[in-house]
Amino acid sequence: MHPPLADRLALEDLMVAYCYAVDALDDLDALLALFTADAELDFSAIGLPVLRGRTEMRRFYQGVFADMRHHTHCLTNFQVEQYRPERAVTRAYVHGLGIDRRGTAVEVHVRYRMECRLAPAGWRIARYWITPGMPLPGDLAAVHGDRY
Repeated sequence: MHPPLADRLALEDLMVAYCYAVDALDDLDALLALFTADAELDFSAIGLPVLRGRTEMRRFYQGVFADMRHHTHCLTNFQVEQYRPERAVTRAYVHGLGIDRRGTAVEVHVRYRMECRLAPAGWRIARYWITPGMPLPGDLAAVHGDRY
């Protein structure tokens, strides 16, 4: 089932909002508001943890915000993979760039996949996976690997 245009645009806006919130590196509450309270993030395919719930997510993103000086995430090839009126799965390719506070540059080509649920305030991310799109550089572990 194809989504109505308004839902398709709202789902893409949600993924874009996530990228902007992560890139801002300064507002954890705005970032966490994009997720359901019981959200699960599975970053294990790129050597980072599986996070369950906002408490674990907050702790993880506090570390990311503390580690990083700059972030830029550019997404392409957005697609609604599955759609029902109150649940959807989306995916996109993402080119991520960053510089940590020590000056280490990170560049990754990954794929985002997000299971989204319709909430009273609009679409929210309930489950989020990151998988490699290209081989991962060693500098990803150098920046965040000592935390996990």
